Amino acid sequence: MTTPHHGEDFLHDLRLRSAAEGGVFWLDDGQLAVFEPAAARLVSRTNWDGLVMSDRLVDMIRRRRSTTVPWSRVRAAWLTQLHTLSTGEHTAAMITRMEQVVDTRLGDDVDLVLLAQDIAVRSVLPVALSGLTVRESALITRDLEQKLLRLIDRHPGRGPLHHVRFAAVQVRAGLVVRRVLRDRASGRRVREPDLTDPIVDLLPELGMDRALDVVTAVLTAIGGPPGSAAASVLYEFARNPRWAQRLTRELRGVDRAEFCAAPARAAPVTHRFVKEVLRMWSPPLLLVRNARVSSDVGTTRLEKGQRYLVSPHMIHRDHRVWQRADTFDPDRFLPGAPHGPADRTCYVPFGWAPKRCIGADIGTVQLMALCHLMCTRYRLTVPDTDAVTMACRFAPVPQHFRGHIARR
Repeated sequence: MTTPHHGEDFLHDLRLRSAAEGGVFWLDDGQLAVFEPAAARLVSRTNWDGLVMSDRLVDMIRRRRSTTVPWSRVRAAWLTQLHTLSTGEHTAAMITRMEQVVDTRLGDDVDLVLLAQDIAVRSVLPVALSGLTVRESALITRDLEQKLLRLIDRHPGRGPLHHVRFAAVQVRAGLVVRRVLRDRASGRRVREPDLTDPIVDLLPELGMDRALDVVTAVLTAIGGPPGSAAASVLYEFARNPRWAQRLTRELRGVDRAEFCAAPARAAPVTHRFVKEVLRMWSPPLLLVRNARVSSDVGTTRLEKGQRYLVSPHMIHRDHRVWQRADTFDPDRFLPGAPHGPADRTCYVPFGWAPKRCIGADIGTVQLMALCHLMCTRYRLTVPDTDAVTMACRFAPVPQHFRGHIARR
C-alpha cells in the first residue's frame, strides 16, 4: 500500500533526515524509514520469504485453514506466462493499441496526464485480461480510471452517493473477472495468453475469492503506476527538446519490426532516456509495509507487526549513491559513466528481488514504445512548458500539463 499524499515538503524533509541518519531512521508515527539501498533490499527479501496467500474468506468464517499457496508459486506462473508475451508480435500489437487511443484525440487540447493514463491502461490491459466483450472492457477500464482519479486528486467526488457509485463500479468489475475465471475453467470461454489464465489452473487450490483477489491485484497494478510513468515520459520529452531530438534521430532510423523484436538493442538512447525517467520519477513514491517477521535492519531492530517505509524514489535521489542526483541525464546509464549508479542495487524502479514487479520488462518496453510513437508517428506540442510542474501524489504527477498531438 502507498502512503497518503504528503507532498514535496514532506519528501524533502525525509531526504534531509535520510542523509543525516544513514538512510534508516524512525519516524514520529512509529514507522521505520528504510531508504539505504542494502537495508531496503534486506528487509524486502526477509519480508517476502515464505509469504503465503491469506486463507479463503469462507474458511476464515468456518475457522479452518485453506490450502496453502505460496505467493512464489503464483509469481512463477505469471513469469512463465510473461515469457510467452515478450515477443515482437505482442509488442507490435501493444503499439497498435496505443495508436488507436492517440488517434481519437488528434488535434484536441488534452490533459496529457489523463491521456497518458488512457494510453497505458488500454495498451496493456490485454496482457492482464483479454478476450473481453466491449461492455466488459468498459467496466474494467472505468474501475481503473476512477481509482486513478482518486490517487491523483482529480475530480475525486464527495458525499455518500459518490462512494456508493464508486463501490458499484468496483463490484461490477469484480463480477467481470469472476465470470471470466469461471467461464475459462468450465470451457465456456476460450483460454487466452494473459496473466489471468495461469490463475485458472490454480483455481482448485486458490478458490474463487483468492483467485479474484489475485487478478484484481494485477489489474490495479496496471491502473496507476504505468500511467504515471507514461505521463512522466511525456513530461521529460516536452521539457528536454535536446533529448527529444536525439530520440527522434535514433528512432527514425530504426525499422518498426526491428524495434519490436528487441527495443533496448535497437534504440539504446531511448532505453537510457526511459531508465532516467524511471529513476527521477519512480511510481509510487513511498510504500508502506507491515513486517511479517522480526529482523535487524542495520543497527535497528524491526519487530514483527511494525510498519516500515521503502522508496525507490528516495534511493534514486540519494546524493551518496548518485552524483548530480537531481539532474535529468540519461547518459548516466552509459557504461562507466561517473555519475551512474554506485551499483545495480541503487537502481530499483520496479522494486527489489525477489518481489520485483513482474511487469518490469513489459513496462519498460511500453514506455519506449510511447517514445517511438512520439518521434515517428506523432508530434507533441506543449504551449508553455515552463508552467508545467511535477507534484507528489501517490506518484509524481505533472501539473498544468496540457497540449495537443498531431500526426507527423
